[in-house]
Amino acid sequence: MRTAILFGLAAVAYVQAAPGDRVIKVDTAVRAIAFSANGTALSGMCADGKIRVWDVESGKLLRTIPVDEKTRGFAFAQGADRVATYTPEKGLRVLDPKTGQDSRVLPQGEARLGALQFSRDAATIAAGSRDRTVRLLDTTSGRERLSINGGLGGVSAFAFSPDGATVVAADSDTNIRVWNTRNGELLRLIEELPVTTFALAFSPDGKYLASGGVDRILYLWDAKTWKLVRKMAGQPEMIASLAFSPNGRFIVTGGFSDISSREPVSILVRDVMSGSLVRTIPSPQRVGATEFSPDGKYLATTNREAAISLWRVPDSDSK
Repeated sequence: MRTAILFGLAAVAYVQAAPGDRVIKVDTAVRAIAFSANGTALSGMCADGKIRVWDVESGKLLRTIPVDEKTRGFAFAQGADRVATYTPEKGLRVLDPKTGQDSRVLPQGEARLGALQFSRDAATIAAGSRDRTVRLLDTTSGRERLSINGGLGGVSAFAFSPDGATVVAADSDTNIRVWNTRNGELLRLIEELPVTTFALAFSPDGKYLASGGVDRILYLWDAKTWKLVRKMAGQPEMIASLAFSPNGRFIVTGGFSDISSREPVSILVRDVMSGSLVRTIPSPQRVGATEFSPDGKYLATTNREAAISLWRVPDSDSK
């Protein structure tokens, strides 16, 4: 019953479904989300090629910025003050999401691009291409810093370490590669995984790398030794997205059914150290994005419906 209430009120712009939980209704599906640095605004890259920005407390739409309906790749910088978009016609661009104007057009090589990811300081973008090349691009100078040979099948997910010293890529060949961002040295090839990884994230302190994918298991890796620290089972479906809370205490995973992207799935919030389940949230279909607010009190999630859900995180104030 709660799910029906939460996702069924299409005529209402902003609905409180339960104490602390909220829904922002949108004109179209939202493909990526990012909170502003102070947590008061939430930006979304939408399926109609527009960036929309909402006030978190009221749910009011603050502005809509047309970008490009043909956008194939996209990524928000932390704090949502920049967004990278890729179209085959216009290439890879870094935009100011307040105006939609280019701040930089970046080199991309000959092949079409797929996954994109900003470093935490937004100084670098990692871009994966279909020719198995991973490129690191400087957003200030607009120059290519490194071009690295990746794995077979292209990059399915990227993650930068918090200090920007390493970048990790998961490839369709089931391997995870870790590179030094200064010189492109391959620091580690993780070959233990039997299936493709769809999501990667570093803990805020940089001690751990989390990965999840087809086998429905959340893996936690030591970011110094790159040895496996813990496996967390329990996700009923494949893992499509994941994120750490800002204090590093919680980690969230969003599901993706192997039957159909429109099958009901689960969102799981866990305690990182104990692995215990803190909250289970239903989603009517594949969870495309998961993002914690800067204060850690809310978790924002999206799926293919025209809505962003805001969920209260239990005990988010406790250390």
